[in-house]
Amino acid sequence: MANEPLSLLCFSYAGGSAGFYSRWRRLLPHIKVIPVDIPGRGRAVDTPALVTRDSLIDYLLSHYARLCVPPFALFGHSLGARIAFEFQWALEQTLGLKAARLFVSGCLAPERFARAMSIREQDLSDEILLRVLEELGGTPPELMSNPGLMEAALPMIRADFLLAIDLSKSTETPIDAAINLLLGSRDKVTNLFEDYPGWMSHTNRQCQVSVIEGDHFFIRSQTALVARLVGEKLKEFALNVD
Repeated sequence: MANEPLSLLCFSYAGGSAGFYSRWRRLLPHIKVIPVDIPGRGRAVDTPALVTRDSLIDYLLSHYARLCVPPFALFGHSLGARIAFEFQWALEQTLGLKAARLFVSGCLAPERFARAMSIREQDLSDEILLRVLEELGGTPPELMSNPGLMEAALPMIRADFLLAIDLSKSTETPIDAAINLLLGSRDKVTNLFEDYPGWMSHTNRQCQVSVIEGDHFFIRSQTALVARLVGEKLKEFALNVD
């Protein structure tokens, strides 16, 4: 609709909830921020988790494609960025819909993602899963340091890893949406010199990169800065932005 604000669908990192993005509504008043929790995560934690690419795409197309009325944008951090990428690919292939921008935050390029996820399903015991999480540095420190919270969160994190493993096997053609890549300056997971060219090869459009001060969770420590950057990139598409 002509008078509707631009919709920004936001996807969370592994083990997290998209409810994190609710605060962006205050930071981006001219944009309709839509946090997306897939089954088994966040607000949908009591529903069976999605652990395959096919089930993920079917769910997103069934429940969220109707919200992708141009102009719209997608944002995801870490695993959430890979989910957003898969959703954009599916939107193009099935409905011919292209996001104004796909924001890929703190996420390995697909080829590096595949190598990182080369662990097998049977390797995801609690002990090994915790060790992998610590090595990747991809889980909030307050979760890692609280045994009770971690025990409660492990089933969701395991489901996220199973989904990530399945996503890593996909070999999509490049998307037609422009990509804005956000990387942390001290992130031990991503690498500017490998992930930037990697993501460039997965879009037929422009791929821009912004380096944000911080570690893998710069999205949490630099929330206002990241939201402001997103708002600036979407300014030409959003309504009523001065």
